[in-house]
Amino acid sequence: MRYERHGLKPILRFLNCVLLLGAACAEGAGTSWRVTVPVLLPGPKGAFDEVSVKDPSVVFFQGKWHVFYTARGRDQYATGYVSAPTWEALAEAPRHELTQIRGRSERYACAPQVFFFAPQGLWYLVYQTRDANYQPVYSTTKTIGRPESWTAPKLLLEKNERPKWIDFWVICDETTAYLFYTRSHRDVYVRTTRLDAFPGGWSEGRPVFGGIHEAVHIYKVQDRPEYHMIYELNHQGVRSFGLARAGELAGPWEKVTDDYATGQQLVWGDGCDRWTEMVSHGEMIRTGYDQRLEYDAEKPSMLIQGLFKNAMDVPYPSLPWKLGVIRRQAASDEGAYECQR
Repeated sequence: MRYERHGLKPILRFLNCVLLLGAACAEGAGTSWRVTVPVLLPGPKGAFDEVSVKDPSVVFFQGKWHVFYTARGRDQYATGYVSAPTWEALAEAPRHELTQIRGRSERYACAPQVFFFAPQGLWYLVYQTRDANYQPVYSTTKTIGRPESWTAPKLLLEKNERPKWIDFWVICDETTAYLFYTRSHRDVYVRTTRLDAFPGGWSEGRPVFGGIHEAVHIYKVQDRPEYHMIYELNHQGVRSFGLARAGELAGPWEKVTDDYATGQQLVWGDGCDRWTEMVSHGEMIRTGYDQRLEYDAEKPSMLIQGLFKNAMDVPYPSLPWKLGVIRRQAASDEGAYECQR
């Protein structure tokens, strides 16, 4: 029996959209994202982040936003940290270069992910260096607000093949830790280890998803037995995000849409100066801060990096990325609104 003959296909499509995050339907139903003013701009001339601030990872803990990011200075990359009680206050808050966060072969240490690993009572910062053609490392601390307290890098996993690995991401369920990463700017791979063996004991990698560019981040949906993967796409240099979902971290992963968050979906409030035409390397605003990485899928917000298309006529290291928050707009909220922070 074909559903079209009974007029059921539109109904089933609607129900499928509801199940798959409503507006973010695989048929391209689309959604809108309200944009705040930038919350973090590149630093002043001579600063370690004078060129760009990008690749953010963020948690809200003890009344403050704690933001870790890739910083680009005049001639090198580094990892930066800034904290403040509000988004507005981040711009004027002291910035810290985490000088102990670095690779062996060069200063480069980028694309951080931060989370609290409750079984050990430690904060983890997972990031990449260019050692062994990009390799995952980590540092720990008991006090997230003390930038000098992070340990020197330790190897999370030794790279054992030639294809490029980037953008390492850890998330845990009740028994297992999962390490996701992008392989060859195309496929998503995962490795696993028992919680009591973390951060060691990783299995061999296996592919779980494909057709992406980089910046794959996975979250647990709050109050629902479901996981969401946001992944970055690159269309001739213009970045955007797609969405996939799974009932378990091990998969199987099912694509929801390649148009989850795009430049065309950005909505600007009255009085807002536009600052980006794309949605790139973002971190969902979590509802907690531990290794489960839960977020509100019904009212999601993302801290993203962005810029204008006409700013891309420079070498990649010189791209002037800045950071801002986007919030998914409900249909009932359509219409004019004031510039948000």
